Amino acid sequence: MTSLRSGVKLKEMIKCIVHRIKNIFSISEEVGRLDYFITSSVLIFLLILVYKFEGWWTLPALIILLVFGYTNIFRRLNDLWISKWSILLFAIPIVNTLFHLYLLFKPGKHSAHYSNKKTKGFLDDFATKKKGDTK
Repeated sequence: MTSLRSGVKLKEMIKCIVHRIKNIFSISEEVGRLDYFITSSVLIFLLILVYKFEGWWTLPALIILLVFGYTNIFRRLNDLWISKWSILLFAIPIVNTLFHLYLLFKPGKHSAHYSNKKTKGFLDDFATKKKGDTK
């Protein structure tokens, strides 16, 4: 099988791309910085196309792109082990730009250093607490 310079086999790369396409709307997957950057760039390009060629399909296309964008953000949050509630930071005008840059440049937590740690978001304990729990 043909190998690329990085040592990744072409067959494995194609398998990874097919997996990403099959799970394009999954919020439980993880996505690295490069995948997040490429997907965000494609979304921006598609948004420009939607606005350039307006028509009856503009609103459905925007809704699909919006859902696709949020699932991409959820996958990146999973990779960083940040609570999904953090997506609410995109509602704050200046913070959303800083948070987007953070998601672009922060390395993922899937390395061996983080493999034994499990983190929770600040609202995860509250959401999973049962009525009789005292903790």
